[in-house]
This record gives sequence, structure tokens and C-alpha cells, in this order.
Amino acid sequence: MTKNNLYRKSKKHVVLSFWQTIGHYSFMLVPLLIPGIELFYKIIGKTTVNTFSTSTQLILVLASLIIGYFKFRELNYYELEEPRTDKEFENAVLAAANKLKWRINYLDKNKAIARGYNPWKSRDAQTIKIERLNNKVLINSMIEQDFISVPDFLGINRTNRNTFLQYYFNSNKIENLNEKVIQHLKDEKEKIENEPEWSLKNTLMRLIAYIFCFGFLGIGFAIWKYEGFNLAVVLLIIIGLSYFLFDIYVMWTKLKKAS
Repeated sequence: MTKNNLYRKSKKHVVLSFWQTIGHYSFMLVPLLIPGIELFYKIIGKTTVNTFSTSTQLILVLASLIIGYFKFRELNYYELEEPRTDKEFENAVLAAANKLKWRINYLDKNKAIARGYNPWKSRDAQTIKIERLNNKVLINSMIEQDFISVPDFLGINRTNRNTFLQYYFNSNKIENLNEKVIQHLKDEKEKIENEPEWSLKNTLMRLIAYIFCFGFLGIGFAIWKYEGFNLAVVLLIIIGLSYFLFDIYVMWTKLKKAS
């Protein structure tokens, strides 16, 4: 079974409450924020000048509609018509959760609810809902309805769906699927931790990163010399030094662990 026909869009979709709907589609307002402020000042008579051209305003409206379309697509469930046993279903859910660092809130033989992991936020980022019927399974992954619910720019929802459905499809072919996923993750972690710090790959990556760091530092000091010390200089120096400091910390941590 190929990736293209592993699953299909279901007729089922997530039903939101009024306030969930407001949060879900809230990012649509971002492209319209500045023109909206301009319109507000026109209405109250503070300005009569068009800051944005008509074409620019149309582009912003189009961007808002495109965001709304992608947020609407997030409500869809996707389904795979393959029957599996209770144990196979559970194995697929646990394997996907371990692989993608989901936090499982509920799991029984016919349903699972989980929260996705996002290292850039202090709270959970996606809600994953899985339903199992007699001859198929359905899954929805959706960015949570925050005050400003951003679109899925990085394809995280697709990764959640594809990973689970791939494990579900293989759950009757691979014995102890979840245990093997856990072991694979441990092996990958040990491989990374035990990889020589100055291997050819690491040395080339470090060399490229250092070149960029020196570039940021060079630009920062050039601005300092010709324009004086300012915020841009501070930011460029911080960016330039950040990788050096992080690299030293990583090497020190590995050296301490090895000793």
C-alpha cells in the first residue's frame, strides 16, 4: 500500500463550539489587522489617506481566506479501512505516542485522545482524536484552539496522521510493535550520544555553523564601528555567540558524561 492510498479524507469532521470556532479561525484576522486599524481611523475621521493600495488590500484579504481554508481542512478526519484487533489498535496508538511524544489522555479499545508535543511552547500544541470502528479507523489531528490558533505551517498534523496510520496498518505484521519502536528510539538516542564529537559529519556541520556565526559577528562589529553601538549590534552579537556557547555546552556535557 502506497503513501497516496494509505488513507482518505472521511466525511466525519470535528464539531466546535462557538468559542472554539472563534479561537480556531482567529489567525485569519492577522493579515487584516493593519488595514483594519487604518479603516478604524478613517471611520472616526482621524485620517483620509490610503496607506495601502487596493491591490495590497486584496492580497491581504486573499491571505486571510487561504488561512481560513487551511484551518477548515484541519477539522477533517482521515480514515483507513483496515480491521485490527484490540491489541493491535492499542499497539499502534502507543507506538505513535512514543514516536511523536504524545501525551495520552484517554485510551480504550475503540477510542484514543492525545496531546501533541511542541518544544517551542510551554503547553500542548495539537489535539489528536482517534476512533476505531469495526472495519476502519479514523484520526483527526488539529492545532489547539488558542486565543490565536496558528495554521499548521510545518505539517505537524499530517505527521501525526501518517505516523499513526502507518503503525496501525503494520500492527498485524510486526509483533510487539510498540516495544520495537521504543527500542529503536533508545538505539537512536544512544547512537547520537555516542557519536564521535569530531566525526566528519559533525565537523562539517560545525564548520558551516561557525562560518555563519563569524558572519553575524562581523556584521555586528562593522555596524558598531560605522554607526555606533545600538540594538542591531546587540542582536547580531547574541546570534553570533549563541551557537559557540551552545556547542561548548554540548561538548562539556558529553565529556562530563563520558568521564
